[in-house]
This record gives sequence, C-alpha cells and structure tokens, in this order.
Amino acid sequence: MPVKIITPCRLVLPFEAAGERNAEVNIGEDEIAVLVLSFFLAGPFLKNWYYFLFKSWLPDQHDEPERYALGSLPIVSFVIMLYTLKTLASFDVVNSTFFIAFYVVLGYAWLWLGMMLMFCFFDLSWIDDVLNLRNKAALPAIAGGFLGLTVIYSGANIGDGPGWWCVLFAGGMGLAAWFILGDAIYIGADVSERITVERDLGCGIRFGFYLLASGIFLGRASAGDWTSFSMTITEFYDVYDKWPVLLLTALAAIVEKFCPRHTEKGGGKTVFFSVLLGALYVFIAVVSFAVLPSLPINPIYRAAP
Repeated sequence: MPVKIITPCRLVLPFEAAGERNAEVNIGEDEIAVLVLSFFLAGPFLKNWYYFLFKSWLPDQHDEPERYALGSLPIVSFVIMLYTLKTLASFDVVNSTFFIAFYVVLGYAWLWLGMMLMFCFFDLSWIDDVLNLRNKAALPAIAGGFLGLTVIYSGANIGDGPGWWCVLFAGGMGLAAWFILGDAIYIGADVSERITVERDLGCGIRFGFYLLASGIFLGRASAGDWTSFSMTITEFYDVYDKWPVLLLTALAAIVEKFCPRHTEKGGGKTVFFSVLLGALYVFIAVVSFAVLPSLPINPIYRAAP
C-alpha cells in the first residue's frame, strides 16, 4: 500500500473501502505514536499470556479446563472488540481496516493495564493464583474481570468522535468506577480472603459474574457521541445515577457478606446457586438496556460523510 506524505504532521493511506472507491484514511502522528506504544504493551502481554499458559501445563494434565478458559479469553475479547468496531464505532472507523486494527491493538494494551490494576486493587494474579497455585476459585473472578474490562473498552468505542483520546477518556471514567465499586465489595465483604486463601469457589464465581455485569453497565455509560470533556463527564454521571449498578453493587456486597464461607474442599452445593445468582447479575445488566435512555447523540456527526 503506497504512503503519501502530505504535511509534516499527517499522512494519507489511499485504499478501497467496502462500497467506496478512492477512500482515504487520515493518520496523525499522535495515532502512529499511540499505535507503536500499544504494540509495545500489547505484544509482550499476549506473548506472556500464552507463554506462561503453556509453560505451566503439566504433561499429565492436558485436560485442565483452567488452561482452556484462560487461553480463550484473549480470543473472546478480540471477537467482542471486532464486532463493536465494525458495527457500532465511529463513522470513520467502521469501514477502515487501519483504524479497526488500531483500536484492537489499543484494546489489548488496555487489557494489559486492566490486569495490572486488578492485581493492585483485587490482589488477583492469573499467573500466581491460577497457574502456579492452581486456585480454582480465582479463575472465574479473573475471567469475569478480563471480560468486564473488554466490555468497558468496547462500550467506550460506541458512537462517533474525533479521535482515540475520546475512547480513553470515556472508558477511563468507566474503568475508575468499575475498580472503585469492585474494590468496595472486595474489601468490605472480605472477598480477597475468601478467594485467595480459603479458595471459596462459589465466591469466585459470584464475584466474576459481578465484574462482568458491572462492566456491561459502565461500558454503556461510556458509550455515545463525543461533544466535549465536560459534556462527557456530565452524560456519564447523569446516566450513571439512573442505572441500577449501585443497587447491583449493594446486592453483591450483601450476598458476599452473609453467604456461608467454604474452603476449596467444601461448598459444592453452593456452586450451582452461585452460577444462578451470577447469571442473574448479568441478566439484570442486559435487560436494563431496554429501559435506559438513548445514547448521547451529537448532531454534527449525523452530517458526516
């Protein structure tokens, strides 16, 4: 693909988009810098993810479901991001191969940061807890967190906007709220002790489903057309106050506070209940879309070609 430099700050990649001839993608130096940095973060993240996954795979335990579950997470996240970018993202992204790839790579860099923060806030490590210590209670919590991070990032990509910084700003608010609410449960209901020390599988399942459900709520809060920084903050918190995410957080905290504690060898009867309760969390999040207000719309983008 030929590259033509048109200014000191921008370059144009001519290509033929679906249904459009002689389409052009304007790429700024800031986008090139962000892409390089994202590759620098996302590349080692994915390499280490599968390196440690196969390194810890014991020769006589090839059927461990934990490995398959962890191995599928980056793939599932890719599908979610790709669908969002090709159907719900900004008008200048949905038909652009470059920008779809750009935001996918940026998404994996986002996941690298999110997993680092999960260790800081929730004291959960997919390497230490799942792979090395074989803590089955940590797996659903980490999986739910991984998907919750993906949904928040994908939600921030929904709607029209002028650049990548809109996605990071809107998604950053959702990410901050996600960690604050999750940490309130994690600390207040002693979830850390129950998952990492007692290896309470039911607790890990419920917390993982909560992280996914709250991620759906906050991904929706991060979506919509871009107007300005101040308007994005206003729209996020206006909708956020109307959402039942706070009630969901309160419900999850109460459940964890009063649900019986079990060790790794006990509590088998509570696993089925935990799955049902966790599915209820996600069901509430999905159904809530039917009663939420429409996404914020900026009329200026409706006139975009």
